[in-house]
Amino acid sequence: GVNEGWFMGRWQAFLTPNLLVVSQGSVARHVQSALPQTPSGYEQTLSVNAWGQLPQIVVDSRYGFMIGNPARFGSGSYPDEHLYQAREQVSWARAALLVNAGVELTHNKDATSRLRNQTGTYYYSSVENFASDALAFAAFGLNGQLNPMDQHNCDQTGKVWRDSTATLHGLGYLPCYSYYSQTMGPANWWLGTNDWAAYTTSQLQPTKRLVLSLAMRWERQQLPPALTSLKNPDLPLTQTLPNLGNNWGPRASLAWGSSESRWPVLRFGYGMYFGRTQNAVVETALTQTGSLNGDLNFFMRPTDNLNAGGAPPFPYVLSGEPASVVKPGAVEFAPGFRNGEIHQAEAAVEESLPGHMHLEVAALASLARRLPITIDTNIDPAVNPKTITYAVVDGNGSGPIKTPQLTVPFYASWPSAHSSTGFAGRLYPNYQQVTELFSRANSTYEAATLRLSRNGRGLTVRARYTYAHAMDWNPNESAQVTGSSVLDPTDFRREYGTSNLDIRHSVSTALIWEPKWKLSNRVGLLANGWMVSGIGQFHSGLPYTMRVSGSLAREFNTSGAAIVALGTGMNGYGGDSRIYGMSRNTYRYPSTWKADLRLGKSFNLGHMRQLELLAESFNLFNHQNVTELETVGYSIESGSLNGALPRLSFLTGLKTGQTEFGKPLNINATNFYRERQIQFGARIRF
Repeated sequence: GVNEGWFMGRWQAFLTPNLLVVSQGSVARHVQSALPQTPSGYEQTLSVNAWGQLPQIVVDSRYGFMIGNPARFGSGSYPDEHLYQAREQVSWARAALLVNAGVELTHNKDATSRLRNQTGTYYYSSVENFASDALAFAAFGLNGQLNPMDQHNCDQTGKVWRDSTATLHGLGYLPCYSYYSQTMGPANWWLGTNDWAAYTTSQLQPTKRLVLSLAMRWERQQLPPALTSLKNPDLPLTQTLPNLGNNWGPRASLAWGSSESRWPVLRFGYGMYFGRTQNAVVETALTQTGSLNGDLNFFMRPTDNLNAGGAPPFPYVLSGEPASVVKPGAVEFAPGFRNGEIHQAEAAVEESLPGHMHLEVAALASLARRLPITIDTNIDPAVNPKTITYAVVDGNGSGPIKTPQLTVPFYASWPSAHSSTGFAGRLYPNYQQVTELFSRANSTYEAATLRLSRNGRGLTVRARYTYAHAMDWNPNESAQVTGSSVLDPTDFRREYGTSNLDIRHSVSTALIWEPKWKLSNRVGLLANGWMVSGIGQFHSGLPYTMRVSGSLAREFNTSGAAIVALGTGMNGYGGDSRIYGMSRNTYRYPSTWKADLRLGKSFNLGHMRQLELLAESFNLFNHQNVTELETVGYSIESGSLNGALPRLSFLTGLKTGQTEFGKPLNINATNFYRERQIQFGARIRF
């Protein structure tokens, strides 16, 4: 549910014939809520927690199902936003000179009364593992599931397995889920941010063919101070929010020529712009400091139960801080964090051609700097990373990994005689992930466009072709801080690659034909008033990256101790879950195209009345545009106690119920790309 209301007032007056003053203010409120539906009868049997709602249960996110309360749903609002804006502007004109100047102030006050993932989320790598936990709960209840004398469920491997002699192993008392996450804490927070800006622009036209423009804009985003009650001395960076500083954005442009002359029109422009740190990110850093007074974000593995308990049995949901073996995560800004900046430039040539044709050729560039990324900095460099070796399983040899084994860096909990828990891996052992926001990623966009248009004699045509190329260092595009966004924090060079938004070729055409026939009598009734219009669009496919899914990576040492990954992915780091040794976005979606058509006929009814009949078709040829495909290439399976290596299995599509990597999962499933639709309409003008 969304409720939105706003009020705006504006006053303007000429103080002198050359001086215009404009004062403007607005007040707005935006409230968003998301309440879960009533759970099914079976789901209600699993709701045994203090919140009265079933946790979200993700069972094999690619081929399984999802039940329970979605992590983003719950009581309350997220957010209840109040926005206040004020602006003062003056404009002065004298002869060939126009000057504008102004100041702006925006105050944004957000209140949140819904805690995301408050009821928790269980992640299962397979349907069998979920069934095992569900049956264990039905047979033993919450208390009996963790009884080491009842060998009824998964062991440290997270599954049932057989050794080289075909002896059955794997019965244990641990839960079978891969990992569990939950956020706990106060349900009500509010924060306020101020955005200040001032600008001045000047436009000079010394001759009829020359126009010059210069401008400067100053911006400053003012963040709130850290909350005193949530300051955490263990993590000093959580005690302050960054000073984002002053942002100065110069802009300049030049246009020379006239459409009436035989010379082309030349245009050049440059501008510097700045991004903004979103309030949702600011709130996360304010409230998730690791302090017990704030929001506590927990990430738990079944093996965390091996030493005095902590990870809950399915489907239990924490109602308070768990035992000391399970620690919360935290979010902090890196020193020197700044808002991103973008440099944009364009050079264009325009020329009028015979036949009412107009041609424009342009070159564009956009260089972004200091874009945000997130890195889990709570990694102990004394023990992490080490390495893990996978046995590669490929049923038909079609996967990109051609070696029978693959060794990659591995971030895990390693056996240690110097740790109170017997395992080491975190630099700050009292915390899980410490997600730090850096302004470190850059991006480059280069493009060339060709535009052709025609007006006149009943026919209007607009056509455009764009060739573009975008590269970046994998900036974090999410408004929610959910963990690291990079593959390996020790090698940032791996992040450089084709941008997620790289569309190499783009063509669009729009046509309107309105014959100017003015025939009379019955012939005119049939021939006059027709209109045909169409829009056609083609885009080369977006890039995508091959990724892994499945269990948390896990191996065993010679004494049988489980070495469990700190997070998801091949390397156990919990960042970008792509394949080691492969660049980002090396694959492409199929190209997309569609054509829309409208046919209309107008009838003059006299006395300034007109009837118009319309027939329209969207995606006229019913082209199947792929909007989702299988991006998971390999599945991770944990090792076993008998020394068997963890496995990396390529999704060949040979297994029943398994989709081959790169195969379509959905078509025409967005607001823009839909199945063919036909509609008819009538319109009366009077």
